[in-house]
Amino acid sequence: MNALVKTLDSIFDSIFKVALVAAQVLLVAMVVLIAANVFMRYVLNSGIFWAEEISLVLAVWFIFIAMPLGVRKGLHISIHLFRNPAGWLDRTLNILKSLVEITVGFVILRYGWILIQFTSRSIMPATELPSATLYLILPVSGILMLYEAITDLVGHDTDKEEALDA
Repeated sequence: MNALVKTLDSIFDSIFKVALVAAQVLLVAMVVLIAANVFMRYVLNSGIFWAEEISLVLAVWFIFIAMPLGVRKGLHISIHLFRNPAGWLDRTLNILKSLVEITVGFVILRYGWILIQFTSRSIMPATELPSATLYLILPVSGILMLYEAITDLVGHDTDKEEALDA
């Protein structure tokens, strides 16, 4: 069992490292594409006809890659109701947080898959890519969120700092 946990940790650490680099690349690509399109539209009077669609795909993919990264690093907005909560209250609130993250991860996974199936029959007008391209990241994001939330719920340390800061 211990070997399985170490193997899963290793696999997911690698996935999260790739996800972090992918998020950075997507964000830079989106900024460059939008800036180039604005320059071309207002200075050269001709824009990039597919820039809006690709920017939308890049934005959606960036957001849904960044969500599980935020769960892993504990970066999402939280409200601290108590300055120094009692041990039982702190554990209860952490369990509640993990259960909410599991619910969100499951919803993203389940309905992301349904959305992909629903949009796979249509195409985006400018690029003629399948509309499902926009949503292909949702199941991946859901799985990564589920993994992180479940490991947090059971109290397993996934070396969060070391895995993403390397």
